[in-house]
Amino acid sequence: MEKVKIGIIGAGGIVQYAHIPCFQKLGDVEIVAICDPNEPKLKEVAEKSDIPQKFTDYQKLLSQEEIDAVIVCTPNAFHKEQAVAALKNGKHVLCEKPIALNSKEAGEMLKTAEEKNKKFMAAFCHRFDNTTQFLKKSIDRGEFGEIYYAKANYLRRRGVPGLGGWFTTKKLSGGGPLIDVGVHMLDTAIWLMGSPDPVTVSGSTYNKFKEQAINGGWPPSCSRTGDKYPGTFDVEDLATSFIKFANGATLFLEASWSGNSEQGLFLSLFGAKSGASVKQSEEGGKTGERGLKIFTEKGGELIDISPILTDVNPYEKQAAHFIECIRENKEPITKPKEILNVIKIIEAIYLSAEKGEEIRLR
Repeated sequence: MEKVKIGIIGAGGIVQYAHIPCFQKLGDVEIVAICDPNEPKLKEVAEKSDIPQKFTDYQKLLSQEEIDAVIVCTPNAFHKEQAVAALKNGKHVLCEKPIALNSKEAGEMLKTAEEKNKKFMAAFCHRFDNTTQFLKKSIDRGEFGEIYYAKANYLRRRGVPGLGGWFTTKKLSGGGPLIDVGVHMLDTAIWLMGSPDPVTVSGSTYNKFKEQAINGGWPPSCSRTGDKYPGTFDVEDLATSFIKFANGATLFLEASWSGNSEQGLFLSLFGAKSGASVKQSEEGGKTGERGLKIFTEKGGELIDISPILTDVNPYEKQAAHFIECIRENKEPITKPKEILNVIKIIEAIYLSAEKGEEIRLR
């Protein structure tokens, strides 16, 4: 079987600790090129990971005809430009979240993928963890009934990623914890709710810990060779929102890098037949230890069920799915409408916070 040849744009922490090792575990895949304008980091990562070709200009990487697919893992502001260029060069694309800074950019990316008949997948890795997969299958079998309300939270006490770097610089990131980690919980919750269309969004953002911010340890210091941190911190440290959907369902979402609160990842689903909660420490180790609990009833009695699930690496599952979609011409798990709705909601949360009013989506 001929190997799928992969090129990577960006050499940061997520590439070094997730994408490279997971794709290299797949026997039918070869990472043949990597690109980053940071030459010391590029050289270090290429040599450490045994990637033969390295480029500082992503256009030169895209010009390599042998490359079948590209993984885009750069600061958010560059996703649209690089993903569209990759698609126009005949490459399939896996793009790190958020795929774009706004819905206009996202729409252009998705339209280009359709026109070029190439696979485009958003890197929503939480869809592949064991708890989400278990819940999705159970919901699809009708065991939960209608999911009419959900709560999703990704909260840190003190942990700003790349403090003073691109994560905290709005023109490069587009926002703070909402667009960084909240996007994962937003996508997961909506997907489990059946992907209803959002109709109204109310949001608020805060930056109360700018003077107390500490580096959150991500990306790991050993992955930051050559990185420069100018000290900018012009994004929120907490975002909250309430979203209403066309089917009457509602979602409450919180995302923070800093706050005097509990911390971790939390998801609650309220279904007409059953409900569920997932609680995980961000340092929670194995994905099999996510505190999944099902709330239901049997024989007229209320019962709680705590499933014991097989441990998985969601990044490995994500990589395998992307390659499977390419090889077997399958539709990626992240559908265009779902990807676009997530971006529209994030865009509306920031707009609502700015205007101080509810935003109605078209």
